[in-house]
Amino acid sequence: MNAVINAFRVYKINDRLPMVYFILTSLSIDFFLYSGPISRNIYYILTYISVIYFIVLVVKVDKKIHLYVLPTLFLMVGVSKLVWLGFTSSPQFPLVAHHYEISGKRMLLGYFILYCIQRNLNNWRISRVAAAYSSYLLFALLIVISLADSLQYLKSGVRIKVNSDAATSGAYILVLFSMITIYCLRNFATKLYRPFCLIAIALTFLTLLATETRSALIFYTLFVVFCLVHELMYGKKNHKRVFASAILVLGLCALSYGKVYYHPALERMDAIRQEATQYMHGQNSTSLGARLSLWKSAWFSFEHHPLGQSADSRNALATQYIQQYESGNQEALNNVQYHMHNDLLDSLSLQGIFGGMLMLALFLALLFYPFVLFNSASAFLLLSLPVVFFSQGDCQFYNRESPYFFILVLGFLMMLRLVAKAPRSDSALSV
Repeated sequence: MNAVINAFRVYKINDRLPMVYFILTSLSIDFFLYSGPISRNIYYILTYISVIYFIVLVVKVDKKIHLYVLPTLFLMVGVSKLVWLGFTSSPQFPLVAHHYEISGKRMLLGYFILYCIQRNLNNWRISRVAAAYSSYLLFALLIVISLADSLQYLKSGVRIKVNSDAATSGAYILVLFSMITIYCLRNFATKLYRPFCLIAIALTFLTLLATETRSALIFYTLFVVFCLVHELMYGKKNHKRVFASAILVLGLCALSYGKVYYHPALERMDAIRQEATQYMHGQNSTSLGARLSLWKSAWFSFEHHPLGQSADSRNALATQYIQQYESGNQEALNNVQYHMHNDLLDSLSLQGIFGGMLMLALFLALLFYPFVLFNSASAFLLLSLPVVFFSQGDCQFYNRESPYFFILVLGFLMMLRLVAKAPRSDSALSV
């Protein structure tokens, strides 16, 4: 009798685990740009559940540990940060070590979440109703975040950070957040998804303009153009005219009445060409010039210590290179204390060849491995493309917050594969 009761309890727990994972993952993503503490606390709750569940799976059920590519790579990158931390000391630049410690621990814990989700891809099922509610909640939080930050920008005129350490970091996450929201609305919400998606696009553009982050604006514009072209080419004929008219009206209104709002961002966009010209003529103390100087100095530092070094050692070599070969680029010197504005070069300059290889392997796995894991995995490009693109001009895996958000989104996309299919194609990326 006791055995039957225990078996029933285990069955009931296993039956509820998929929804527990889906709800907690969704909520942590939803609140990431609204309230960092809420998002982090939910993430930690999910990691604690996952650690316990992982032990049960390994010890009682499978009696072995499966080698899953993406979870293992996140684990290895996280552990490599902690190992580097244990072998180096940086009293002059403790901030780098602080970020590496936090991001490393969160990536290590994220391994258990991803492991448990991938382990159950053939066992779990997610309710389509739950996916729909998750889509609406994403959309609601996007509205709240965008309106609050846009109003703040109108009042202050200062670049907004979207609940992040920097305007750039917030913009990168907002792009990913908006893309996931649009995908969910397109695939799991009401059939009248087009107005919701147009609102999401308009609000995202408003907020990105307020961040004045050029790379985010460029990437998101390309994404929206792709989606709109796809919709106009393959959408239903009776919807195309209404859809095209709505886009035209929104565009004309924005151009007519929004110049005061978007003018600073356009000035920064136009400055890209000017900064490139200035750099060629030796005037390199600009945003673009600083990045180029930092990249060169990172490679210079790596050449001197190919097996890795402390932040103090790296920054001393980088400073030496910038002063000697980059005309003492002041903008670059101001940023040496943080990171090298490129995830791969930053890993090479600190963790050496092994750290760089792990980061490169993670990028490649994010881009290609979902297509090995699933028959149709185009939705995973919503995560991999922005992560890889933005990591070329900034350091997202140095950041304390971004890595665990990527883990959540990856797990979320995996679980969306477990939602019951609808008549509409589940693989569409379009709006």
